[in-house]
Amino acid sequence: MLQRLGLAAAAGTALLLAACASQDIPSTQGAAPAATAPATTAAAKPAASPTAPKVTLPDRYDPKRNPAADLKAALALARADGKAVLIDFGADWCPDCHVLHELFQSAETKPLLEQNYHLLAVDVGEFDHNLKFAGKYINLQRSGIPALVVLTPDGKVRVATNDGSFANARDMDSKQVNAFLTKWAPKS
Repeated sequence: MLQRLGLAAAAGTALLLAACASQDIPSTQGAAPAATAPATTAAAKPAASPTAPKVTLPDRYDPKRNPAADLKAALALARADGKAVLIDFGADWCPDCHVLHELFQSAETKPLLEQNYHLLAVDVGEFDHNLKFAGKYINLQRSGIPALVVLTPDGKVRVATNDGSFANARDMDSKQVNAFLTKWAPKS
C-alpha cells in the first residue's frame, strides 16, 4: 500500500513539474520582447503577413522586462487591430496580483480579455521598480496594487484605477472583473 502511494506521489510530482516546465516564461534580460504572437479571436482582423514581427507581451510581473518597449509593442498591436491596451501594475509578492492574474485566466474572463485588450503586466517590485513609468499612468500611492490602466490604441488613458478598486482582488470574482473590462472595452 505504501509503495503504491509513493508511486502515485512520484507520478503526480512528475506531472506537476512537466506542467510548470511548459510555462512560456520569456527570458528577456535587456532584450526586446519575445517573438511569438498573442492569441487572437475570430472577430480580430486577419493576421499580418508571416514575415511581420510578432510580439508576446508579459502577462506576469517580470522585473527584467522593459515596460516602455513592451508598451510600444502593445500600442502597435492595438493600432493594428483596434483593441485597447490594459496595463496591469503589480508584483509577484502581492497575493491580490496573483488572484487577479488567475481571474484573467478564468474561463469566464479570458475570452473577454483577449477579444478586447492587449494585456501588459508591469512589475513595480516593492514600490521601487518601474515607478517613473508607472507614474505616467497611475498614482500607486493611492491605487495600491494591482492597479489597472486602460489605454486607447493611440496611447490616451481611458481609465486608471487610482481609487484602489483592484487592490483587494482577493475579494473579487469574474463578474466584477468582467464588468470593468466590458465598461472600458473599445466600442465596435
